[in-house]
Amino acid sequence: MCKKWLERVERGFYQEHGKYLDDIQREILIRCYDSKQSYEKIATALNYSPRTINLLASQLWKLLTDVFKEKEKEKVKVTKANLRGAVKRFIDQQDLEEVDPINSTTTKTFQIFISDRSKNSEPSIAEQLRKTLQDARQATTIGQDWLQRSNKELNEYDCFLLIVSSHSVDESEIMIEELQRARESRETRPDKPLTILLIHAGSHLSLPLNHPLHKQLQDISQSECLSSSDLPILVAEIMKCLETTNESTLRGLLLLIQKLGKLKISDNWMLTYVGENQLHKLGDLVLDLKNRKIRSGYAYWGVGPTRMWTTACTDPCYHMRENIERFPDHARQLANYVNKEQYNFVSLGVGEGSKDSNIIRDFFNRDDQAKPRDDFSYLPVDMSLDMLRVAIGRIQELPSHRRIAIQRDIETKEGMAEIAHIAKVLGENRPILYGFIGNTIANVEDPEHVLNNIVQVMKSNDLLLFEAQIINDSALTNNQLQKTIQYVKEEYEGISFRQFALSALLQNSDLSVEPKERDSCYLVEVSLQPWKYGQVLQIGCCFENNTDKELYLTFPNEDTTTLGLKEKIHLYCSRKFTQGTLEHFVQATNLSILGKSLYLTNRGTGFVVMMLQRNYQN
Repeated sequence: MCKKWLERVERGFYQEHGKYLDDIQREILIRCYDSKQSYEKIATALNYSPRTINLLASQLWKLLTDVFKEKEKEKVKVTKANLRGAVKRFIDQQDLEEVDPINSTTTKTFQIFISDRSKNSEPSIAEQLRKTLQDARQATTIGQDWLQRSNKELNEYDCFLLIVSSHSVDESEIMIEELQRARESRETRPDKPLTILLIHAGSHLSLPLNHPLHKQLQDISQSECLSSSDLPILVAEIMKCLETTNESTLRGLLLLIQKLGKLKISDNWMLTYVGENQLHKLGDLVLDLKNRKIRSGYAYWGVGPTRMWTTACTDPCYHMRENIERFPDHARQLANYVNKEQYNFVSLGVGEGSKDSNIIRDFFNRDDQAKPRDDFSYLPVDMSLDMLRVAIGRIQELPSHRRIAIQRDIETKEGMAEIAHIAKVLGENRPILYGFIGNTIANVEDPEHVLNNIVQVMKSNDLLLFEAQIINDSALTNNQLQKTIQYVKEEYEGISFRQFALSALLQNSDLSVEPKERDSCYLVEVSLQPWKYGQVLQIGCCFENNTDKELYLTFPNEDTTTLGLKEKIHLYCSRKFTQGTLEHFVQATNLSILGKSLYLTNRGTGFVVMMLQRNYQN
């Protein structure tokens, strides 16, 4: 049963120490507060020695002493004997501050930087905003030297305000650089969040659907100040953003999720954290198509590709079918590295979810139950909302509030940082098993960049379950290379994979080619390529105009293009690594291989599953 006093103490504990009470600390606190149990009784109930409980309680009282320190008074040491009185005084002090916030000692002055790119006439709204903020006792700087300031200087700021208008379009490049710098500053200091806010001053900034600035604005809060009369409302909004920290917002989200767990709804519902504007994603895809290339994530994006991928994965003739069937046995050999009572599971690039279902069963299900522990969290991540829907539908053993989907592109540094932050908070700072399986590493544009992004967010006790397609060195010798290339081409020319590879193009254009003619336009190119870590077999799937006429394509935003004879649109890329190349790559990305299990066919192709941990060298 929820206790109001405990919620207040836990909130104060987090604000003081940056973490919540662990399970043992919470039990000791409740038992000492509610029934004043002796340490011996607590030890018996929790199956610990009295000496251990005595030590843990002593440490807890010291931590609570810092939490309960009374304003403008000498610090009073918290003990088991005075615990109830200390809790009451702490809550009374909090209530007093909420009633009289002006006299509260928690009032804070924020450091605010204003970059004015609005090109408005004097007196500019930026200058009026600076004066209004300073009147509100906020330290405000206005200037255009954000990019010239050192990292140390940027870290002093609590807020970056970018002011734009309809006249700002020709400054979009420098605005992109400023926002990138602001994001980088925010990522390097998780304990002091940087609020980033875009303000439309006088008139709205309007951008084409595929403008590159959209990417930088995807998770940026936006407001408007069309005249000086809007300034008081704008200042109040800025102050609210600053005073509402990321931690308190996400704590509220945790409480919301707990309430959602009480809803009596069908398993068809999916709780999703959507991190990207889907209209902007469509704009990016159209731009890719006009440039004759579909980047990796977009090959799976949308209803059509999701349907075709799911169909391919259930096709007995699909070349990856053997991998899907054999994966559980090989992954299961690495389950002993994961403490099922501690870890949560974050699946990066979830696909259709069948492998995740096996991982949850083999890595997290309790021995005496057909499900994981009650507070286990499963967080599938994918750029495609439709793919997330399919994957979530396979995990029926978990309640809906314990399987929370995250829609975000894992190929960006910012996206991966946000995913890790959400996972840590929703998982209450428990260690994470990241899953990066299904050969996803081979399908991304820049494998080194993507894997490094994952490594950078891993904490010391986090783990990475990693899978990739491999090829034996013997299959790449001069005598065998051409046979191997032909065999791999046949894998990707199969009908179910061909339908999948073409689906993104067909879904997002009005390509009008008869099915038989369309199949003759599908081309698979395979070549052995050198890489800084060794050799890789590079695979590319294309649509080549092998008809007898030019093809005219119209896209969802009504843009058009002409595809000339023999001209190609690149649909999909993949790779097969030699085992030595893959291990060299993994270790060069600052990862240790704790264990591995591999499978090779008699043709020399197969897959490897590894359990990896980040190296921390101090």
